[in-house]
Amino acid sequence: NTDASVNNIMVDGTSVVDGEVVDLQAETTSVNVDVETADPDATVEVTGDQDLQVGENTLSIVVTAADGVTSIEYVITLNVARDDDTSLSMFQVNGEDVTDGSVLELPPFTSSVDVFVETTDENATFEVTGDTGLTTGDNELTLTVTAADGVTTETYTVILTVLPNTDTSADISINGQAVVDGDLLVFDYGTENVDVAVDTTDPEATFEISGDTGLSVGDNEVSIVVTAADGVTYETTTVTVSILPNTDTSLSLLQINGQDVSAGDEITVDPNSSSVDVYVETTDPEASYEVFGDTDLSVGSNDIVITVTAADQETTEDFTVSVIVPLNTDTSLSVLQVNGIDAVDGDTIELDPLTTDVTVDVTTTDPDATFEVSGDTGLV
Repeated sequence: NTDASVNNIMVDGTSVVDGEVVDLQAETTSVNVDVETADPDATVEVTGDQDLQVGENTLSIVVTAADGVTSIEYVITLNVARDDDTSLSMFQVNGEDVTDGSVLELPPFTSSVDVFVETTDENATFEVTGDTGLTTGDNELTLTVTAADGVTTETYTVILTVLPNTDTSADISINGQAVVDGDLLVFDYGTENVDVAVDTTDPEATFEISGDTGLSVGDNEVSIVVTAADGVTYETTTVTVSILPNTDTSLSLLQINGQDVSAGDEITVDPNSSSVDVYVETTDPEASYEVFGDTDLSVGSNDIVITVTAADQETTEDFTVSVIVPLNTDTSLSVLQVNGIDAVDGDTIELDPLTTDVTVDVTTTDPDATFEVSGDTGLV
């Protein structure tokens, strides 16, 4: 028989004819070919049904008639579709599994991440963007997978949140002296302001200073509040600045009986003065003073001492002024009686005949004055 015709050709169970194009699914590597020859004694040789590649593959079916000479080739085109698989078998960021829409928190200052991708189809390709140049806050990392067909794509997006820094550490100094929370600094009287320098470890951190001006005597609280870059975390450093009280014991005015005097001066007052008026004004109104020796004066030199105690309640200074009380020159009499009759200098008193003496009563105006009476006896 010279008949090399066929009744039916089936590829994977579907009838085909010579010259037909058969579309196959992606990843198809072989097909089953069944051939029914018109003459059952004819022979069939099939090639191209194995090791199929993406795209067009030629399936050749050669039917040789029973005579062993006559043959006919039937050609079928097998078109293996390219894979449109864009799925992933693994997607990791910094070693952590992620999926589309994941939100991944990263430590402060993270500027880049390591991205590891494995596509389910090894022939698919991918491109990663947004894995570098990260800034504080939300950053979008995009993974675009292109399927082996070169057309189908899928985008996977991961939000990379770089956390703000919570670092509130700082180097703090007051008037050039390094301080930490709870420190005590002592400054001289008259210090009204201090210079507070703050150097935060994180340049994005902010700080606020209070209590560094308008200082007064005693303890003053200087507060430094450092707020981290996250705007929430903060730390307060409190330093006590103690301003010493004034040690000024000087006088702006010193008067005795209305006369300006200074320490070491000597002033003479009226005889018989038993006290003096002392007026004191301290240079520092917070200073106090005491006056000693301004009463119970005696004839001669009397020390008037003004002891000034500074506002610190420790520093003292004495100011001494000598007050001279002279002896009295008063020779006047407050009482002069002769035989009970009041008399003054120059008076003439008539006495009874034969009177030979009189009684003289004398009281000096100055009790310290002395007197002597003569001519009160042997009268003629």
